[in-house]
Amino acid sequence: MIPMSISSCELGPIRPPSEATSLLFRVSRNCPWNKCAFCAVYKRTDFSRRPKDDLHAEIDLLARAAKTVRQKATRDTDGKISARAYLHLVNSPYSSDEERRVALWLSRGGRNVFLQDADSLVLPARRLVPLLEHLRESFPTIDRITTYARSRTLVARSPDQMATLKAAGLTRIHVGVESGSDAVLNLISKGCRAEHHITGCRRAVEAGFEVCCYVMPGLGGSKFSKEHARETARVLKAIDPQHVRLRTLWIDRGSPLEDMAKRGDFISLEEEDIIFEIQQMLKNLVGASGKIISDHDRNLLMELEGHLTNDADKLQRLCSDFLNLPSGIRDAFVVARRSGCYMGLNDFLTDQTSQQSFADLSLKLRKMGDGSLVKGMKRGLRKRWI
Repeated sequence: MIPMSISSCELGPIRPPSEATSLLFRVSRNCPWNKCAFCAVYKRTDFSRRPKDDLHAEIDLLARAAKTVRQKATRDTDGKISARAYLHLVNSPYSSDEERRVALWLSRGGRNVFLQDADSLVLPARRLVPLLEHLRESFPTIDRITTYARSRTLVARSPDQMATLKAAGLTRIHVGVESGSDAVLNLISKGCRAEHHITGCRRAVEAGFEVCCYVMPGLGGSKFSKEHARETARVLKAIDPQHVRLRTLWIDRGSPLEDMAKRGDFISLEEEDIIFEIQQMLKNLVGASGKIISDHDRNLLMELEGHLTNDADKLQRLCSDFLNLPSGIRDAFVVARRSGCYMGLNDFLTDQTSQQSFADLSLKLRKMGDGSLVKGMKRGLRKRWI
């Protein structure tokens, strides 16, 4: 029996920070690869493609919710709909879950949609194109539809298929490049090589997509740090995406990489080594036309943003400002930043009282970590020292 309607909408577990204002629409469940050593998000789950009829019915359900939300917002504000009116419905106990989702989206402009989960383009173009068209017909305010995709999946899509998806309304593709080093990609079981990143991402760029490549400083550990920085820059320069986003390695509990670290097969870098690695990568990226973006809380230097070529001096200086600090102050900032007390280096440097207190704490944490601040902070978090 073909379902004519559904009673609720699905939500996947994650989306990029840049899609915080997007309407999330789940076209597939979990990750078709699901072997990356650094990732714990989809472990112990199975990948599946959601049924076509369920997806179209969900779009209709969201469209009906949007109509109801607009009617309520108009009634409550004498015809003048504002973000505040929509947010009132988000907090209303009389709104359904779908109405809350749509009201929140409309309060932010109702412009962007993000297709979940980890690799939506694993669905064939003949399945995605009708969905994209249905979304745009149901929500005329949509400007941008984006998705995650693996580079191996992009390699498997022909230029004609990519052009068809672009014409149907898909606009931006987020790709987890992580590293340009084949040794690192093999270490973390990424399931692809540098050549796949270049071929797949270039295919998306040439089809007219806005491409956002994610790279993971620290992913090579102490063994492959230099190669990781050098080869990642080489691959990114060959792709030349519009955006490069930093996602500093953070070993998640329950990930295969955590087991590797416990066995001694992976040795994490100290924070200053990661910033040095980023600096080396940036030096090799001069000449690229895109932007570097640091928009994730796992990054130490959130202010590290700018054009890879036009702002090259500024980006280098930001790295040097941290690396050239006395080691005690540098450690103090790391602890202050990782404890959530400060977001930027400049703010921290203007507060000498905090510098001293965090410097004292960082010394204790280094001792706790047998000379490693990274290990000390992990132990300190478990003991609730920070």
